[in-house]
Amino acid sequence: MVFMAVLSACSHAGLVDEGLRYFRLMTSYYNITPDIEIYGCVVDLFGRAGRVKEAYQLIENMPFNPDESIWAALLGACKVHNQPSVAKFAALRALDMKPISAGTYALISNIYAAEGNWDDFASSTKLRRGIKNKSDSGRSWIELKDQICSFVVGDRFVSSNEQVCEVLKLLMVHMKDADMDLI
Repeated sequence: MVFMAVLSACSHAGLVDEGLRYFRLMTSYYNITPDIEIYGCVVDLFGRAGRVKEAYQLIENMPFNPDESIWAALLGACKVHNQPSVAKFAALRALDMKPISAGTYALISNIYAAEGNWDDFASSTKLRRGIKNKSDSGRSWIELKDQICSFVVGDRFVSSNEQVCEVLKLLMVHMKDADMDLI
């Protein structure tokens, strides 16, 4: 967890050499075997710095098969740094693993548009629009008495909606009383 945070910080700060040094220290000094999330951070580290070829080489030499998120990280870097041939390859690999990813189709559509490849742009855009994104955005869960309750933003049809609103009002009063004026 600590190394992921350090690698992510190096990636966002553009400190590629420092990030790579920490990546090497994991195995050589701390005897920690990097997992796929760590490799994803290093792919992102290379990708943000425009070192797409090195990111791809790392993926090819990983001790396990890359997952969709690894290919998506490479794809994002390819879009930013105008590497359409590697982008297409990464998109195909990502879509092999997660064929209903609207985000991947959106990225590859944008790459086709930047190339002026309007036929492939149209077909990938059409595929993307056919995907129903199964997102849980705007949804929250709580557990009450061993039962999971789900709430959706704007949902006014919950059978216990009035009770929920009353509990929320009580919580707000208690927070204000506790000098936690959050509202």
